[in-house]
Amino acid sequence: MNLGSSALLLYFHTLRHLRPGQVFAQLARRLHRSRPLGSAEPLSWRKREILASFLEPVSAESSSDTLTFIGLSRPFDTYHPDWVQTDVPKLWRYNLHYFDYLHWPSFDPATKASLIDSWISDVPAGAEDAWEPYPASLRIVNWLKCFHTLPSPPPPAWLASLSQQVAALDADIEYHLLANHLLKNGKALVFAGACCEGPAAARYLARGLKIVLAEADEQVLPDGGHFERSPMYHCIVLEDYLDLVNLLGGNPGLVSLEVLERLDATARRAATYLAGICGGNGDIPLFNDAAHGITPPALDVLAYAERVLGPLARPSEGGRRRICFPDTGVYGYRQDGDSLIIDAGPVGPDYQPGHAHCDTLSYELYVGGMPVIVDSGTFDYEAGPFRHYLRSTAAHNTVRIDGEEQSEIWGAFRVARRARPRAVSLNDQRDGGLVFAGEHDGYRRLSGRPVHRRTIRIESADGPGSRWRFHDVVSGRGRHEVESFIHLHPEVQVEEMGEREFRLRAAGGIVIRLGVEPVGEISWVSGYYCPAFGRRFENRVLVIHHRGTLPIQLGYSLERLA
Repeated sequence: MNLGSSALLLYFHTLRHLRPGQVFAQLARRLHRSRPLGSAEPLSWRKREILASFLEPVSAESSSDTLTFIGLSRPFDTYHPDWVQTDVPKLWRYNLHYFDYLHWPSFDPATKASLIDSWISDVPAGAEDAWEPYPASLRIVNWLKCFHTLPSPPPPAWLASLSQQVAALDADIEYHLLANHLLKNGKALVFAGACCEGPAAARYLARGLKIVLAEADEQVLPDGGHFERSPMYHCIVLEDYLDLVNLLGGNPGLVSLEVLERLDATARRAATYLAGICGGNGDIPLFNDAAHGITPPALDVLAYAERVLGPLARPSEGGRRRICFPDTGVYGYRQDGDSLIIDAGPVGPDYQPGHAHCDTLSYELYVGGMPVIVDSGTFDYEAGPFRHYLRSTAAHNTVRIDGEEQSEIWGAFRVARRARPRAVSLNDQRDGGLVFAGEHDGYRRLSGRPVHRRTIRIESADGPGSRWRFHDVVSGRGRHEVESFIHLHPEVQVEEMGEREFRLRAAGGIVIRLGVEPVGEISWVSGYYCPAFGRRFENRVLVIHHRGTLPIQLGYSLERLA
């Protein structure tokens, strides 16, 4: 196959999943390059009551002369700001225009007011980055939350700018992307319509409510997980719905009781899911473009949920609890500081898998609250070799066949043909253990139509002496190369015990025996662990490699030593 035909196939298998409305919106954006600004109908401020203080955004280590976003620091004069910042990634510039820092305690009120004034005077309407719908949506909400804390109404110039920004957003809803971007657009319209008055406010509120209610049914699955299958974006979306309940619930009469009940139920379902997937570290797993430090820690998000919604049905502490969310595709267990969490869900919604990684049937393992086997995480969103590596099969604790990807990832956010899990289960055993089993069809596009099936046995999940056994079977026809990857946390030290046995020493005095079954050659390679944007650490990766005729079986076990 020549390069041209390969590229055409990638485009075909990527575009065929898009919704017709997305395709139309994409074409419309390409035909009309200038950004629509709408008609800026004036809005007036009306302070509303809220049920609880809004959740404070993560405060980066910034100062009056330095800003830090996504792990990258840049000089920044808060009284003479550079709003263009051409030498940083686009996501950094997005963060600059979100205005999260209006809620940072490290910035005083005068600095915050100066930044708003500077932005209004120096950033022209329709400017790239700043006026794109996603950063505009976050900025509108942040400005309105900030206005809520002021002792007097915001200055007329601020309201005039806000009116123009909301009108531009209303004319430029992200129907070409949908998913969490569309929800952010709808939330911003609700906030503008609820916190302001004027002829356009009621229209913004009605349109925003239509979006957030439709997306509640679409994006928050029956088991409570977010349909993009990224725990980080789940936290973001959960906070969005909590903010909506917080604002609308504090002002009876703005919306009907039925609307408020639907938003409350969505937020409660999503909060229950978040409480259920936290691992032995008490925070989210790093599947599918997840990273720490973008949202507040999961426990802080859950505390905010209880301030807004009241008590939640959280999992009880102590004793083993199963993690089983079949709609989202997250399985495993947690017992105090021990946890094994498996990603066995789809890569995301068919029409928007932009945050997908090749982590089908991959997992994270914490023992005694310490990370032992880790997901490689997320470093940035910039297209290139490192972004591709972190999304690749080799960057996850799963199996690769013939050097190919489970799902055909390309670009920074694209996926062509994608793996689909099937026959997934998590069952209790009579001896008190658990057995996970599942397979996917991502490699059936290869000759011989191979299928990877994984079984994980949790044999004694009751403290020291726990054992985890991993068994992989690749079925199909013909000769194939099969590799299984095991990514250790950077702080885990490795000692050789025998030809196929290793002692792993993790932080906190945790010691684990890793034994590899007889089939396959063993090698150690270097990988990367990126627990937060902009943070990269080298780690050790064990690779079990075998080439032969299918079926091929590989396996290994982990046992905690007292």
